[in-house]
Amino acid sequence: MKKQSNNMLKKSNRQIDFKICGLHVREAEGEGKSRTIEGHAVVFGQRSCNLTPWSSYREVYEIIEPGAITKELINRSDVVLTAFHNNEIILGRSVNGKGTLSLTLDDKGMLCRCTLAERLAETATADELLSAIERGDITGMSFAFTCDEDDSENGVSYERIEARNDDGKEVWLRHVKRITELYYVTIAGHPAYPQTDIAQREIIDKD
Repeated sequence: MKKQSNNMLKKSNRQIDFKICGLHVREAEGEGKSRTIEGHAVVFGQRSCNLTPWSSYREVYEIIEPGAITKELINRSDVVLTAFHNNEIILGRSVNGKGTLSLTLDDKGMLCRCTLAERLAETATADELLSAIERGDITGMSFAFTCDEDDSENGVSYERIEARNDDGKEVWLRHVKRITELYYVTIAGHPAYPQTDIAQREIIDKD
């Protein structure tokens, strides 16, 4: 399978459906309404939706392997929580593992937790987001990352499935074994990982 190698550290976005990421507003522990949201912005071992919908002869699905994100990576990263990929709306931040955004690893993936401020930039953005999450209008989360495309042993490898799909297309699995940089996690609306948050694809060639 031909892949682009001229930019082996190109930033990619992935979105995850809410049924998998489990994005929700936590129950309040005392009086008043909770403003804490949490969900898995990254899920391990789950197959994404087709990342090459434009291709007439193949489908490519991505799997983020367990161990692709490490505690060491989190502890050296500056990761912001945004809304709808808009970096002008900063809901929380984790710098070297500390801050208003909590990033932790579990068997499922990377769990994000953040208590939203009452007001953001003199708008009702936070309240609108909380309400939309509670209603189920917001359907997932997304994350932006880079990985080493040219390192098939430790970075990214491709596996061709022997059986073709019902349309006769080749089926490939893209295994992401190690993520080298984390940039942001975001509340979003249309997922590539139907088991949890959301997906957009940028690096596989369009042949």
